[in-house]
Amino acid sequence: MTTAVLDRGVPSVAEAPVVPPHGGPGRTRITAKALEHVAVNIAAESLGVPAGRVKVELADDRGALALIVTSPMRAIPLARVSATPDALQRSGGSIVERVSAATGAIAARVEQLSGSSVSRVSIRVSGLEIDQEGRVS
Repeated sequence: MTTAVLDRGVPSVAEAPVVPPHGGPGRTRITAKALEHVAVNIAAESLGVPAGRVKVELADDRGALALIVTSPMRAIPLARVSATPDALQRSGGSIVERVSAATGAIAARVEQLSGSSVSRVSIRVSGLEIDQEGRVS
C-alpha cells in the first residue's frame, strides 16, 4: 500500500458567503455527499480507473477538508517496461511518482470545483489495473 500526503494548512471556505440577486447576505452550503461525489470522480480521472472503484472519505482538518482516497490505479505491464526503456516515463513515471502527482492534482481540482480548502490528500493504492496490450487493426 502506498500513501502520499499533501499538507497545505489552508483555512476552510466550505461555507462561502454569497450575495443573492436581491442584494442581501446569504450562505451556500455544499453537502458532504456532493463533495464526496466530486472527489471520487476527480480521483478516478487522476488515477485512470472507473469511479465505481474509488472510495473517498472526507474529514475535517482544523476547518479545512482532508481527503482519504482508496483506489486501484492504472499501470503498464512489466513486460512493456522491460522491453521499452522509456515506457515508464511515457506512462507518467513510477507508481510513487504518479501517486504524488495525483495527490496534488486531486487537491487542486477539488478546491477549484468546490471552493473548499483542501489541507491534505492521502491516497491508498488498493491494487493495480494493468493496461492490456491489444492488437492494432
